[in-house]
Amino acid sequence: MQSWRGWRTSKLPEQRSLRILFFIVSMLFMLVAVWAVWNEGKTRRPWKAYQQEFNRLESEQIARELAAERSKLHAPDVRAALAKLQQDLKTAQARLVGPESTKAQQLLAQREAEYAEMNMKAQFIKSELDEALYWVEHAIHEKKDATQARTKVAAIEQQLRELSAQADVLNARVEEAREIVKRFQADVDTIQGRIEELNAPAIAIERRLESIAGRAPEVKQIVVEGLATNEFKVPILTVDRCGTCHLAIDRPGFEQAKQPFRTHPYRDVLLGNHQIARFGCTSCHQGQGPTLEVDAAHGEVRHWDRPLLRDDFVQTSCRKCHTDKKEFALAPVYSRGRQMVEDLGCFGCHTMAGFEKVQKVGPDLTRIAAKVNPTWLVEWIKKPRAYLPKTKMPHFDLSDEDALSIAAYLLRASQPMPALRDALKAPASVERGREIVSTIGCLGCHRIPGIEVKAPPTGAPSAVSPTHALVSPLAPPPLPEDQDFAPDLSKIAGKVNADWLFAWIKNPKQFRPTTRMPDLRLSDDEARAATAFLMTLGQKQSVAGVEREVRRVERIAAGERLIRKRGCFGCHDIKGFETSEKIAPDLSNFSRKRLLELFFGEAVQVKQTWQDYTFWKLKNPRIYATERVEQLMPNFGFTDDEAKTLMVYLKSLSTERVPPQFQRNLSDEEQVIQNGRTLVKRYNCNGCHVIEGQGGAIAAFYANETRIPPPLEVGMMHEGEKVQAIWLYQFLGRPIPLRPWLDVRMPTFGLSIQEATALTKYFAVMGKQQVPYEYVSVEEPSPELVKAGRLLMSKEYFDCFTCHQQGEKKPEGPPENWAPDLSLAKRRLRPIWIGKWLKDPQKIQPGTKMPSYYPDGPEDILEGKEDRQIQAITEYLMRSGEN
Repeated sequence: MQSWRGWRTSKLPEQRSLRILFFIVSMLFMLVAVWAVWNEGKTRRPWKAYQQEFNRLESEQIARELAAERSKLHAPDVRAALAKLQQDLKTAQARLVGPESTKAQQLLAQREAEYAEMNMKAQFIKSELDEALYWVEHAIHEKKDATQARTKVAAIEQQLRELSAQADVLNARVEEAREIVKRFQADVDTIQGRIEELNAPAIAIERRLESIAGRAPEVKQIVVEGLATNEFKVPILTVDRCGTCHLAIDRPGFEQAKQPFRTHPYRDVLLGNHQIARFGCTSCHQGQGPTLEVDAAHGEVRHWDRPLLRDDFVQTSCRKCHTDKKEFALAPVYSRGRQMVEDLGCFGCHTMAGFEKVQKVGPDLTRIAAKVNPTWLVEWIKKPRAYLPKTKMPHFDLSDEDALSIAAYLLRASQPMPALRDALKAPASVERGREIVSTIGCLGCHRIPGIEVKAPPTGAPSAVSPTHALVSPLAPPPLPEDQDFAPDLSKIAGKVNADWLFAWIKNPKQFRPTTRMPDLRLSDDEARAATAFLMTLGQKQSVAGVEREVRRVERIAAGERLIRKRGCFGCHDIKGFETSEKIAPDLSNFSRKRLLELFFGEAVQVKQTWQDYTFWKLKNPRIYATERVEQLMPNFGFTDDEAKTLMVYLKSLSTERVPPQFQRNLSDEEQVIQNGRTLVKRYNCNGCHVIEGQGGAIAAFYANETRIPPPLEVGMMHEGEKVQAIWLYQFLGRPIPLRPWLDVRMPTFGLSIQEATALTKYFAVMGKQQVPYEYVSVEEPSPELVKAGRLLMSKEYFDCFTCHQQGEKKPEGPPENWAPDLSLAKRRLRPIWIGKWLKDPQKIQPGTKMPSYYPDGPEDILEGKEDRQIQAITEYLMRSGEN
């Protein structure tokens, strides 16, 4: 006994230790369980909290809707209507249980009983008929006489017909009684329906509110089929769970809510054409679709190379499916970035998809020696912005020696200029030249100092046709001081030789067939005067020894090496470099470059991200230069906004392609519009004309609005609806004077057949003409109509030829009031448009000087019928000049 007690005593400390250990383990288990529950609900499943928060927001929104709906019910007129309906309902219900209703119900019951009794008798007779028919068949089968049985059948059938007729009469009486009973109930139902109709919106909102209270948290998942491919280019299924947190992404009413509860911007347009169920979210926004943790879902974690595209970068995804489209109204930054690439000629050094057939952006240098003086050329190569602050030519940070060497090669490789026939040697008036340059149309493209602005530039985006308002983001015309489509001519005399300038403005195409500079069809005297004026702008400077230095053989050889190294031939045509390859990296997959593929050099101040690398590469390419690694990319002098805009476009460059079923090719109409807009930009048609609500900057230099070129595509004014396509095609190729009072001259652009066709189709489509190349069939009109049309246009009535020219015959009024030549109407105008124009010219072109004669046309011609009078004028115009 003592030994047992001793053993028990010796074991007490050990048991106490076990109890402590058990307590500690239990506490650890409890803590782990608490942490697991907390981690599951808060850390690993934050979407539950988001859904709870959204339910609260939605409940608050619906509660506000409910309060607003109930307030409508408390409006005096609604309350009065409800009170009247309630009173009518009580009256109808009282009638429903009143003596008349009770009597009608009793009558219905009585007639139903009579009908049931008669129907029962008919059923019994039918049974007897079945028995009689059996005995007829039995007699026939037994070869016995069936006459008696047939007689019985006939008697029963006669009896059944009599009963059926009586049953039909009773049934009609039952229905009559039933309709009377229904009328009592119908009154109650109608009034209750009207009461429910008034309360229905509030009741529906209450039910929505109740459904939110019972809503359980759930993962919202979309399975996208075939949009993504694996490394073997095989379509695969992908999962997007973004809607688990972004609960209002496809629901209106949350446009101002905080994220992740905000409605998708431009929801109707974007999600209407890109259903979430088909495209998902990550196909455009990137990120990691299957995950539910915030950072992981946004892809902002290590080893994930497709993080969420934020802000303007999401616009880059449009290019995946819309590979052929150049501009997106809802992706303006991407569109401007693409246009910057095209304008700056980045594709001259870099391989970039979509720019394979685009022409070089720089001038042809194969005849540079005849154009510029050597001193200017050296200074230009070294510091282009010193001469033209807005030039597209980048800064290469060249030394004086390098600039001399490049100039030496260009001058040595230059080809001789065509003979000028001594045309410039005749004297010319500078003032006359100033007048020509100021009025003939040069200011539509060039900036020339000293020529005063006389009126604000016209054109505004508000005038755009709503049909195409979302196709192209529009902007008002540039101010004259910001006009930089063509070179600034303020220092032209310090750059070019007078002989070359004269030959250039006479016929630019003889020097460069692909130039955008048009032929203004100047006479020799006009070209001499314009040259004389332009040669007063700036002063030619010469540095001693430059001409001798550029003729040195070793310097010419050094220049050839530098041109090959710097890739000048990417933008310019240079003799000797016709087949040279691009010098810069291929950018076709630039957006997918990993950090290890980007060279940061010693620029430790630049954050190690794709965005930061690209931004500083564009802002200051030499920031990544080291002693051993030279950076050849020149500095374009981008502002921060320009660099960011270009960076957005570069982010779209990827070799990734979606399967064919997801690609959105341009329709024929969209392709026509895009081709037309490209040509309008290329030739700067907007410099003179308002097209799609933008342009017309040249109007600022004319005090009299009758002297400016007409709008072509604005509001209700559509050139393609107005003129015949065949005429327009011919006019673009060989312009003829239409408005002789204008000093501005429609240039000859030397368009190719394809370009003229593309522009003609563009204006036709913008004018909603389904068949752009049509034959205007002019049938033989009645002599009465032609005579009436001639009379209406005569001095006795509308006196049209006081303003309108007739072939060689000028109008009688002052030039400010002149109007286009009507002898061209037959070949130029569409008959349907003439009718629309005569009915209301101000509607088509607000502010036009064309008077409106309708309504209130003359009563003594064609019985005062205005449509007939307009038809008569149209018929007469379509035959004017025939004889």
